[in-house]
Amino acid sequence: YDQACNEYDNPSAQNTFDNHEDQCLQSEQEITPQELAELLGVAPDANTSEHECCCSMRPEPNSTSQNLTPSVICLMKRSVSQHFPKPPADLNQNLQQHLSDVQETVHNELLRLGPLLKSVGLMGCLIDCYHRQTFDHLNNLLQNISSFQNSFVLVKWVLHGYLSQELLGHPELQEMDPIKNVDLLLFTKCAENAKNKLLENVQKEVRGCLEKILQLERSQDGCDCEEAYVQLYVDIIQCIAAMPKEAQKISSKLSDLIREVCYQELLMFLRRYAAEVTEILGKRAKKGKPEMMHFFKTLKTCKELKHYIKTEGKDIERSLLQETVATLINIEAFTLKLLIEVITDIAESHLGNYFRSKNKHFFILIHRVKKHFPKLLCCQDVQKRVMDEVYKLITQIYLKHLLQTSQYRLRKWWSPNVGQTVAEDAKLLHYTMSDLAPGVQQWNLMLLNISELLECESTDTVKLIVVEMQKECLVWR
Repeated sequence: YDQACNEYDNPSAQNTFDNHEDQCLQSEQEITPQELAELLGVAPDANTSEHECCCSMRPEPNSTSQNLTPSVICLMKRSVSQHFPKPPADLNQNLQQHLSDVQETVHNELLRLGPLLKSVGLMGCLIDCYHRQTFDHLNNLLQNISSFQNSFVLVKWVLHGYLSQELLGHPELQEMDPIKNVDLLLFTKCAENAKNKLLENVQKEVRGCLEKILQLERSQDGCDCEEAYVQLYVDIIQCIAAMPKEAQKISSKLSDLIREVCYQELLMFLRRYAAEVTEILGKRAKKGKPEMMHFFKTLKTCKELKHYIKTEGKDIERSLLQETVATLINIEAFTLKLLIEVITDIAESHLGNYFRSKNKHFFILIHRVKKHFPKLLCCQDVQKRVMDEVYKLITQIYLKHLLQTSQYRLRKWWSPNVGQTVAEDAKLLHYTMSDLAPGVQQWNLMLLNISELLECESTDTVKLIVVEMQKECLVWR
């Protein structure tokens, strides 16, 4: 038989083989274990006598292993196991090829033996044995798969390869129709195991990826280029978006499950990030001249991650989504609070001296602000938000010192026309803020009104101006 198999392409040998099989499968449709072993190309069971294991079977298209003798089932299983491809030594490198080998073997063996075993009622048993061998083999493979990519390859093969026209649904197997004999419980269990292994590897790889991103962030001392501002959130988004996108190719439900795992890991990452960035920015804020770039980068990262999460995470569990967004909002609020504290100290120091000085040095504060907040093309949206707060804060502090300072002293130190000086300062402030953040809200209106108030001699007009100033104060609260 082995020689006949090796010479299968030889017409003479093939005729000899066919004649032999015809003799075995003729007349009473009986086949002994020895004959079955020879047909299957395996060694017969030495512990079982020919009389005990003689199978007399009529053609039964729907026969299964439940109504067959143990020796027949043993021979069938032995044949399937013997012909089934063994896992490669380096499974992670050769999984795709191995699954292709499995697919080819199952197809060829069913095509070779199916017609021969059909006449003795064993075709159903053959198909069932290959189903079980395949599912057992896949479950064993799962134990040795350690990467998302290979887990994904196996899940894809189970869901889209096994029942496809390349394997069980192949046109050449249409007559025996092996798909109808698939044990759906076995298939479902195998698919479930593959899915769980995939999710396990997703969690492991995403967690490791995010940890590497955090380590890289720790090593970044400066933000000397545009890439440094965007690298963190770009890396994070790429990390949590890649796997759900890949899974979408085979199952939208699987993609949703993977996205859920990615968002769970993202939340854990953001908690660690929040703790670290809080400590780092807190220390930087205490320095005499803190570098604002790190604050801007944090705000930019939070803004972009919030936008991504709200846009792409609509199907994520609501509580998980809310907690993730809340974590980002807290980081933003803390960062902005530190920025305001830094600017408050700077503005209080400079404006305090300014209103107690005989020389008009308002431009010194403007120079300090411009030095702290250079134009950043890569995060203009964040800069506009920050400069809006800075603009409003400086205006409030300027107004406070102006009202607390004696007008007589200001006329003596500055000029008789204090209102004009205030107006010039207000215009310079707005010009600077608009240059740093185009489109920023104009917060200097109160200072312009103050100049008018200082020059006004009409009581009624003063009341009207004060009313307008009070209305604008409400906007600041």
